[in-house]
Amino acid sequence: MRPSTACVACRNRRRKCEVSAPGAPCNWCRHKNLLCSILSPSAFNGLWSNPSAEVSPKPSSDYDQDRAMSLGVQLPPMQLCLELVDLYFRYIHDLFHSLFHRPSLMQDVIDGTIPKVILFAIISLSARFSDDPMFVGIDPRLRGRQYAQAAQDLLDLREVSLSTIQACVLLGAFAITEGEASTEAVFYGIACRNALLLDLPNMQASSPVEKEVNRRAWWTLCMIDVWSSNGVRIPRALTPRSEVPYPMEETVFLRLRRDGTTAPNDHLPDPTTMQMQESESSLLTQMVKLNAILVEISTVNQMAAAAFAHSPGVNDFNHQGAVEKLARSLDEWHESLPVDLRDTDANMKRHTSMGLGPMFVAVWVGYYHYGQLLYYPYLHEDSYDDDDDDVGVDDKDAVFRAPASTAARYYANKCKASAIGLCELLYRAYSTPWCEVYYTMVGHVLVIASTVQLHTLLFGVDDAQIRSARGRLEQNFEILTKLQTYWPTLDVCFTRFREFHKACQNYKQTSFRMDRWMLQFLFEFAKPVREKDPDDLAELRPWSMKELGFSPF
Repeated sequence: MRPSTACVACRNRRRKCEVSAPGAPCNWCRHKNLLCSILSPSAFNGLWSNPSAEVSPKPSSDYDQDRAMSLGVQLPPMQLCLELVDLYFRYIHDLFHSLFHRPSLMQDVIDGTIPKVILFAIISLSARFSDDPMFVGIDPRLRGRQYAQAAQDLLDLREVSLSTIQACVLLGAFAITEGEASTEAVFYGIACRNALLLDLPNMQASSPVEKEVNRRAWWTLCMIDVWSSNGVRIPRALTPRSEVPYPMEETVFLRLRRDGTTAPNDHLPDPTTMQMQESESSLLTQMVKLNAILVEISTVNQMAAAAFAHSPGVNDFNHQGAVEKLARSLDEWHESLPVDLRDTDANMKRHTSMGLGPMFVAVWVGYYHYGQLLYYPYLHEDSYDDDDDDVGVDDKDAVFRAPASTAARYYANKCKASAIGLCELLYRAYSTPWCEVYYTMVGHVLVIASTVQLHTLLFGVDDAQIRSARGRLEQNFEILTKLQTYWPTLDVCFTRFREFHKACQNYKQTSFRMDRWMLQFLFEFAKPVREKDPDDLAELRPWSMKELGFSPF
């Protein structure tokens, strides 16, 4: 195979790599302020540039050295490491979490100064997306396991540091992709404790880049603490602090350099001091704000489930009042958005052109998903079947099987609108090159959106709406099947939907009731599953709508 003449970024985007002068970065990388891998080895410092040296970065500590010697797992060659880190930033970072400054981390990989524990953990997440010959014949879902184990073996829990936080978050992210929610919670718990011990958002920083990385890591922990704690039903480890500034806008952050300079850009002036402060135009800022609403939605749905079960102390719970309050919060978030962050085709294309398309989509995935969670309980009251005539006067659920009240119908329709918005957003993302999202949470939220489409199939009366719901189910299963080729936890998503559909068949009129089972379905999205043999994991076959008990036609 002839050596590649294109840089990693241009190979991944499948476009011609054009260099304006010998020894210079390609035009694409220069325009996007990326470190270009086409630069000659003499342009790099550190271990990677020595052809007689090992192909792995030098260890960051004696502890790292000792542990590395006990491992049989080797890092890929430098060029492939760069490609795998690039894939991590394309498909994982800013979707699962925001932990790094991309230009700085790429330079650390080139210099050989990146801690091995972090590089192994990054590769454990990104190797599944590589088409490098090194991985030919290896199931994408299995490629990361040896690297995750190597990272776990290298993790030094005695070191309280940002690197330990980053490594634990990466390992927690890998654990949840395997369906190991408890393991995820343990790693995230360690990361949160480190952040508290360090006072991470206020920790002394040597540069604006380092300060912003600390801030972004803090807000990442605040968000994943909510998701993970909800998933295993344990108390949260962190309380968000109002005095901690929100992140700065992403394009400003990416132009900064650790030496205090700013990467040149032909189209933009150097960032001002004001632009380097917290910003409402930051996509991560908007994720953080939405996450605060998710906390309240989770509490409201828990109270609704407890009220249905007649638990002591919740008999006077005003569910509709709580929903109205949170509906206003979602509306206020939407109305306060900067114009260039609104969910429009133009904004999606604009962010994609800046390399931020998937992150833009992730913000709106959160918005639509939180909407469908908030209004989901009203689907039960809207589950009225004209053909059902077996309701007895002593049936405690009879009140819910009468025609829905005006308020219930209104909120049920808002749930359906949120689910449709989520589906249509993802369809647009997958039809926009470099905007596709393949992180695991897409599987969970799409399964919930699919149950809303199932509600329309079961109880809808408008033929056009029913046809549209069938079409969305078909498209959703195409996306889920694609995700299943990368992530083992998608097996759980499919199983959960089949169980939901079975419940609809057996208990049609109560299948959407907000009880304990429904609460677990909505929030415990990655309950632990038994470890499968590698042969089982490799035997993937796409699920069809026919197997789920109904036809798309």
